[in-house]
Amino acid sequence: MYETDDIPAVSATAVSHRYGRRDALRDISFRLPAGGVVGLVGANGSGKSTLLRIIAGVTRPSSGSLSISGTDLASNESSGAGVGAAIDGMSLWPGWTVERNLRYLCGLAGIAPTKIGEVARMTGLTRELRTKLRRLSLGNRQRVSIAAAALCGTRLVLLDEPMNGLDPDARRQTRDLITTLAREGRTVVFSSHDLHDVETVCRDLIVLESGRLVFSGALEDYAEQMMVVALVIVEHDAGRAAAALTGAQLRWWADRSGRPVVALDDADEAERVLTAADVLLQRSEWRPATLEERFDERR
Repeated sequence: MYETDDIPAVSATAVSHRYGRRDALRDISFRLPAGGVVGLVGANGSGKSTLLRIIAGVTRPSSGSLSISGTDLASNESSGAGVGAAIDGMSLWPGWTVERNLRYLCGLAGIAPTKIGEVARMTGLTRELRTKLRRLSLGNRQRVSIAAAALCGTRLVLLDEPMNGLDPDARRQTRDLITTLAREGRTVVFSSHDLHDVETVCRDLIVLESGRLVFSGALEDYAEQMMVVALVIVEHDAGRAAAALTGAQLRWWADRSGRPVVALDDADEAERVLTAADVLLQRSEWRPATLEERFDERR
């Protein structure tokens, strides 16, 4: 992602993976800097979960190589030490309590069980430690998976759609936890369909499309590849503006403030259309696209 002499947290070189005749990943190469939060985005079937499973060491790539902190994952099993993952299909023990599950994982990973209380507090699980996993709600089971990954991931934490099934408070706690882990020097990689979550906590970004890498780098660099223009109009003209832009077959959308937004290339035509429709245009505001706008533009 960056030109640096530091050893990357994860380095992938020409990684490909096939399920039968289907290519899940095709010739993926990237470097993730140590420390910080990396967002992994892409449509369903783009290869996000497969990539996370390969980084976690659960799935071996069909070709290519991947190293963690400079050590090849295929040739040295110990290179996976310090990696914690909450990935779809990786199960805990439903008949055990939350605490027993976490204690067992601590034993496997050589982690002091005294860390359990801290992670439980950060994930909102303190009151659930003595509850059996099968008695928990979907959201709380998701929290347990995140807690397990945070416990074992002393260097690298991998989270596949960690916000799924969480209520707003739990989502906030999870974002805070991810930020805290990064401040401690760990690298956190998480996939999400909610681009607002990604934009809120991530410094870096990986974008996949149909198994191919289309971007790897700083999030702000990805967004700034596209400039947009917000058209500031008076509120009572909003309906007329929407009808005029749609009638002119211009691609536009409303931002969080309800203002019409168009791509920079369409700005002059949009201003002409609004003027012809007697919509009072107060001003035009240029800005880099948000992550959501940039991602939608690829669809």
